[in-house]
Amino acid sequence: MSIWLIGLAVTLVSGIAATLYFWLVRRPRDEMSYGLHALSGLRWREFSKLVLAAMAERGLVEVASEQQESREPQSTFLLGRGDERWLLSCKHGSAYRIAAAPIQELAASIRLGAAQGGILATEGKVEKEGRDAAQGTSIELLDGPRLWPEVRHLIEPSLLEQITHYASSRAKRHASISWLAAVTLGALAMAAWSSTHPAKVDDVTHVQAPAVVKPATPAASTPAPPESFKEPTDAELEEQMRNVLKALSKTPGITRGVWQTKLTLSIDRVASEKEVWPWICLELERYPALRASRVQLNPPPGSSEPVRWRQCKTM
Repeated sequence: MSIWLIGLAVTLVSGIAATLYFWLVRRPRDEMSYGLHALSGLRWREFSKLVLAAMAERGLVEVASEQQESREPQSTFLLGRGDERWLLSCKHGSAYRIAAAPIQELAASIRLGAAQGGILATEGKVEKEGRDAAQGTSIELLDGPRLWPEVRHLIEPSLLEQITHYASSRAKRHASISWLAAVTLGALAMAAWSSTHPAKVDDVTHVQAPAVVKPATPAASTPAPPESFKEPTDAELEEQMRNVLKALSKTPGITRGVWQTKLTLSIDRVASEKEVWPWICLELERYPALRASRVQLNPPPGSSEPVRWRQCKTM
């Protein structure tokens, strides 16, 4: 077998396998993760309306009650489907870790209200104790991975487009890196094959003959000079700064961005630094004049985290 065919086969197989993994497996996971973090940024009423809309598609419609006259946020709703009555409990927040107590409380409410069953919905996670408590009851658990498919098509189109775009961009970036690794694997496979199967004299002649001409090609070409940086005018710089703030205002996990100086950007966040930092650099690196801006990352309200200073690029 030709050594070149071995290298090509290894490169194609490993590259295609990695691409399929990042696009078909990792991309949906990333989309769900970003989507749940976006849901956690909604207000109580917005989240509960989203869940109620998802339940309405199942045929479970909210039943009017005296509690609806109150303006206080509701976490439990009475739903009806014909003569059936169901209790919906919403636990809003991705930090929720549901144990046995909320499940037992919902089960008691179901018995007192003579309902057929209950549904617990949260962007967080139901722990093993909570799942054990739900066994043998008529309670359905809709935590993060189970809730996202129910509400994905109901969220705001612009927010959904942002989530899917970021997940797709990350999958494409990782797939590109995997192809570089696949080429390396192909070269290693060729080296391993050549070391275990020494080439005959005729084969050496055919392999080395074209190799004599190849070095002349890159030597003849002269590298293109790097593109020179053109300093923007004050008006152009202000327009670029406005564009960055406009883009970041639509980013999940970021509540506000303010330019303190022409090279200092202050960011208020509710998500973790790890989640919002790639979005910030993505926007700043669009403009060469802003790439080296100092970014002040303010911690979420009520958090004990310190203020962090970072840069996407150095001068």
